Amino acid sequence: MVTVEEEHYIENIMKTMILFILTISLNMCMSCCGTLFSDEKLSMQREDYYGNELRIDGYYYCYFEKTDITVVYFLFRNGVIRHAGGYSRYIEDNREQEMVSYYGKSTSKTDWGVFIINGNKIEYEKWVEAPSGVRATINRRAGYIENDTIFHITESYNSGTGETKQVNEIWHFKQFDNKPDSTNVFIK
Repeated sequence: MVTVEEEHYIENIMKTMILFILTISLNMCMSCCGTLFSDEKLSMQREDYYGNELRIDGYYYCYFEKTDITVVYFLFRNGVIRHAGGYSRYIEDNREQEMVSYYGKSTSKTDWGVFIINGNKIEYEKWVEAPSGVRATINRRAGYIENDTIFHITESYNSGTGETKQVNEIWHFKQFDNKPDSTNVFIK
């Protein structure tokens, strides 16, 4: 006959064993998921930008009326593009201080990408969060340069959804002295 104390002892051992097995299973799953759900690689290669088709001594911004958000990107001579946040309405001087704070803290892979300019054509590719939220997929955008301070994006492709859309994004330049560094661990 088993006593109540022995019963509790056996019950605690069983709970500990189950917890141990679940922990090992979860760790194995997490290491496999890292392989199964790895981030996509950029298909465009980074190329240094030596041209003068676009100014790069500041940032480019685009206002998206549907979401009432202004998105900001920096372009760098080494062919890197960096997302610098999304802000309510238009960029004002106080928003630029928010922007500096944002990119000072940001370490997200989805803030980075590469761009290529060929004549009056511009194309860039950056990581975005996949629809599942498990990994980063690729968003590729293409369009044309109107002048050295405006480019127009007309097409967007998202590898996570497999969807290509026609878009109408007009990106304007603003000179800005407090530009961040393009150094990152994601793009060589």
